[in-house]
Amino acid sequence: MCACRNLGKRRFMEKTRQRNFVSKRSRTGCRTCRARHVKCDEAPGACGNCTSSGRSCDGYDLQRLPPPARSSRKKTPWTRLLPEVGGGIRWVTNTDERRCFSYFQYYTIPTLSGFFNSMLWEKLALQMSYAEPAVYHAAVALSAIHQDVEMHGMPLPGQELELYNTWHRFTLEQAGRSFAILNERHFSQDPRLREVMLLCCLLFVLMELLRGRYDDAFQHLEGGLRILNELKAQRQLVTWAPHESPVEEALVAAFAQLDIQAASFKVGGPVLRIENELDVSTMEEYLLFSNVREARRAIEPLLSRAFGFLMDCWSKSDKEIICNYNWLQQVQQKLFSELNHFSAQFDTFYHYSYTRLSRKDQRGADMINILRHTTSLSIRTSLIRDEVLLSQYLPEYKANLALIEAAMYKFQERPNYTLDMGVVPPLYIISIGCPDYGLRWRAIELLRSWPHREGVFDSNWAAFIAEEHIKIALRLQGFRAIDGLSGSVGDSESPTSSVGSKEDSNTEGKLEKGRWSTLGQEEYSIEQGLEKTKCMEDWPCVQSLLAARRQCMM
Repeated sequence: MCACRNLGKRRFMEKTRQRNFVSKRSRTGCRTCRARHVKCDEAPGACGNCTSSGRSCDGYDLQRLPPPARSSRKKTPWTRLLPEVGGGIRWVTNTDERRCFSYFQYYTIPTLSGFFNSMLWEKLALQMSYAEPAVYHAAVALSAIHQDVEMHGMPLPGQELELYNTWHRFTLEQAGRSFAILNERHFSQDPRLREVMLLCCLLFVLMELLRGRYDDAFQHLEGGLRILNELKAQRQLVTWAPHESPVEEALVAAFAQLDIQAASFKVGGPVLRIENELDVSTMEEYLLFSNVREARRAIEPLLSRAFGFLMDCWSKSDKEIICNYNWLQQVQQKLFSELNHFSAQFDTFYHYSYTRLSRKDQRGADMINILRHTTSLSIRTSLIRDEVLLSQYLPEYKANLALIEAAMYKFQERPNYTLDMGVVPPLYIISIGCPDYGLRWRAIELLRSWPHREGVFDSNWAAFIAEEHIKIALRLQGFRAIDGLSGSVGDSESPTSSVGSKEDSNTEGKLEKGRWSTLGQEEYSIEQGLEKTKCMEDWPCVQSLLAARRQCMM
């Protein structure tokens, strides 16, 4: 009897141990980890075991998707904002989608927030991708085309990506799925639908810019801006009080950035006009900032007003400038005064806080410093059409270029795509407007040394336009005393000195060719872009280039 009791007890304990072992064994891991017989951390999209070791994660079976995680830790405000996020993606996905979404999470998002910390990219966009299928597929589409340009380079306006169509086709397919989901919910009463639509719209804008499809990108951008403008959403950006919807506030800020940038491609300035929401008393409060985020927020209304003014000036002929000089000068002086006010506050912040900032905030502070200096210089020289008068600003052009070179030298991990303005607009301003060809060529070389996109601005396009302008200028001068364009010949301090160097004796040939290569060995001309990109006809940079060509042919 005792032996039977002991035998039964041993069998019961063995079954109990077996059940305990089985209950601890994970059956929801990815296919790769299960094949390797290792414990999977079940991270959404692609597990950490695979990504950290360089393996390709084959994803999860649909019936084995990780269950919703239950954490006893206190929820952050953002988990309270999107309470349904946290259990992974709840709909059917395939391996290619999961691979692209992992790329979006671990590469595209950090790239987009390369200059400044961003709540939109670091938290909200990812959370909404897990919660909303339309956002998920739009994010996958963006990351797919991001991978394509990483491999083949960024196209200029009019260049076709269909030649490299593996990721291109997948991008269009995913964008189509996102569109279809949004259309199905068009009449939904979901209070968050507007935020979903705006985020998808933003992702579509970024996707089309990476494809070089400016017509489609600007069409998406104008659609989003029209919605926000009708809602007077820009008012959220001129008050420091937290908004009831952090998602919408972050989206408005992102659209406002692109709106300011797009003003460089059209006459009339931005759509949202943040500066119109600020009165004198509000502006005083707005210029009191204690961190980089607030400083960036404070300069954006000034950049909005300044870009609109600059595009208006650069699109006018010499005769139109003379006829409207008094009014333009009044606007110029007002803008210069506002930038001086901002600079006084920023100098104090920059001097006392820079060393205490994080590395990323230091980078952001450097970009703000560059933008305010180059914008101020652009405003002060915007009405000058005389080379002798313009030569007085040569020391400032040199100082600005030195600031940019120093910032780029410190910035070793350079992203190829970011939403924020950084060095491209300042370098373009120097490469187009500086009276010294040596400084202009140095700015072009810096643009070419870092091929990347900053929102609407593309370093390859800026360098192409600048080279075309130099080529025309040299033709007008008859190539007098030109040996190259990387150093100075004769009096280096002379603003009209023909710049040259023995280090670059092939520059004339490069400029005479007048072509630019970005995708593989494909050559590019301005006519190619005009043929396939309708909106290019209205770009001030293109109009000025064509006008210079006509002058050269006379």
